Amino acid sequence: MKQNLASSVRFILLLFLNIECLKEQSPPGKPEVLKCRSPEMETFTCWWKPGSDSGLPTNYTLLYNKEGKEQIYECPDYRTAGPNSCYFDKKHTNLWTSYNISVKATNEVGSNISNPHYMDVTSIVQPDPPVNLSLQVIQSAGILYLSAKWSPPPLVDVRSGWLILHYELRLKSEEREEWETIFVGQQAHYKVFKLHPGLKYIVQVHCMLDHGKWSEWSSESYIQIPNGQPPGRPELLRCRSPEKETFTCWWKPGSDGGLPTNYTLFYSKEGLQQGFCLKPLFQNALKNSMQCSCSHFGTRILERQGG
Repeated sequence: MKQNLASSVRFILLLFLNIECLKEQSPPGKPEVLKCRSPEMETFTCWWKPGSDSGLPTNYTLLYNKEGKEQIYECPDYRTAGPNSCYFDKKHTNLWTSYNISVKATNEVGSNISNPHYMDVTSIVQPDPPVNLSLQVIQSAGILYLSAKWSPPPLVDVRSGWLILHYELRLKSEEREEWETIFVGQQAHYKVFKLHPGLKYIVQVHCMLDHGKWSEWSSESYIQIPNGQPPGRPELLRCRSPEKETFTCWWKPGSDGGLPTNYTLFYSKEGLQQGFCLKPLFQNALKNSMQCSCSHFGTRILERQGG
């Protein structure tokens, strides 16, 4: 009799404790769909923000249906885009179609669902930033400028002509706060003039498709603008022919003036107009030299030009 009484008391006590624990637990908080983005009008990704988990393990499910259809589908890929996201590959992406997207949070006590998020792919296009931004200071015909080149984001197929990217470039010197933004158009290169010698510049580019938003800016690239001077006078050292069929001339560079400098060797033949040695023959000789065939024998004149 005492054992039965003790068992009954123990059961009632455990039941009371379980009821109290359940009172402290609750369904998960309401999740929120943050945004959806398509980098190239062929795929897209949606991200959500979890609500409170109420101290319990919580599972999240993204559900969607398409305009005019009642069938509800679940997210096709929870892994590719990282935590709290759903990736839609080409098979699950339809242009000019409205999607109704919700995220459902579930634990052992209950569930909660986000407000619906309506979108179509053409309205969420935002490409990745351009890549491989390269900078070079060039002096040509006495003019100093910055040459910037870059590549389109890898996911955007611009070669087919179906997608067209537009670019903007921005730059500023390190000591300034404000950026100068330049619309570049469809070309993936640009020349910047009116630079201040001696300053270090920061350059970025971003892009957009015909439909959608501008991408994020690319990573910052830096370049130092030299305090340039005209190049020093080069000196023609000597010319030599080893077999009376070809010959090579060597020169000594002058100071480079702190700028990239190209060398061009000019020549002319007696009684003829001035000409040039064929460019490929520069590659057959050593640095700061030129090799010519026998047809190029004549008077040699060396001049130096900026790049």
